[in-house]
Amino acid sequence: MSNSLGLKFLRSLDFAILRRIRPMSYDLYGLVPAFYPKLFPSNVDGTPCRMPWDHSSMLEYFLLDAEEFFEKAPRSGEKVSSGIWLEPNPKTNEELPLVAKAVQLEEDQIITIQVIQEEYAERVRILRKARLELMERRKISNALNSFKKKALFDAMTKLYNRGSFMEILQEQVEKFGAYTPTMALFIIDVDNFKKVNDTLGHLVGDSVLTQVAELLKTSLRKNDYPARYGGDEFTVVAPDTNTEQSHKLAEKLRHRVQNHKFNTGDISVTISVGYTIYRLGETIQNFIRRADKALYDAKQLGRNVVCFRDPWLIDDEEVNVSA
Repeated sequence: MSNSLGLKFLRSLDFAILRRIRPMSYDLYGLVPAFYPKLFPSNVDGTPCRMPWDHSSMLEYFLLDAEEFFEKAPRSGEKVSSGIWLEPNPKTNEELPLVAKAVQLEEDQIITIQVIQEEYAERVRILRKARLELMERRKISNALNSFKKKALFDAMTKLYNRGSFMEILQEQVEKFGAYTPTMALFIIDVDNFKKVNDTLGHLVGDSVLTQVAELLKTSLRKNDYPARYGGDEFTVVAPDTNTEQSHKLAEKLRHRVQNHKFNTGDISVTISVGYTIYRLGETIQNFIRRADKALYDAKQLGRNVVCFRDPWLIDDEEVNVSA
């Protein structure tokens, strides 16, 4: 079979191939299958999207796993799979069952994205699941509309306010297990904030908080919930996020703030982050308390630090730290 014929055959199977050029950089290889531009919009210059994970939280998760897999220098033929998920088309009510794979093929490293062609019974199962998820999204949408009537945003930072944060957290806890298998909570504090206010004034302090809030919004995924908890403290509720993913996300936030130019002169602006994972059956208050203890650990260790409190250890004895 010629290379051209092989690519046409893969396209007919709704099979997209992205070839890894370097870490976090991929080229779309061969012909573009029909499903691909419907889910992942083209670039400004009209070329096909080379970073579909920018438009899909599931692919964003999988990319982290794929990059770790490739960095381990796997043998030819080795692969890692995402498992099947339902990807919504933003312009229609359709949801396609997709699977992504990272594969080492001799010297080439590729990611494939494929529409799953299933038997009738399996399609019925997926359609039922999609219908349930659609109903759940409508419930969430109605709840969010209700939140808006209660002024759910903080006026200065444009993030959710504390009251909205508590309602969102309660909703996510109620969904935990059936719809949200894992969930992380971050509490974030701006280091040296009092010094900024006292030295440079409250207008500069307000500007710092606004910029930190913007960094949070642009660093998080679409299904994460950032909020202003009060003063110079922020929170993030991150559904479908395990311990390893939480650590990567916390470090991403810390690095972005550390490297940002705040125009505060000799006063450096950094953040300390405490985070933990939800334990089934625990109260919201206990969940928040444990994340708050992790933040306290970070402060005690000198600030500009990420700390984790393990939900399964008695009295939260173990603290994992990075700086």
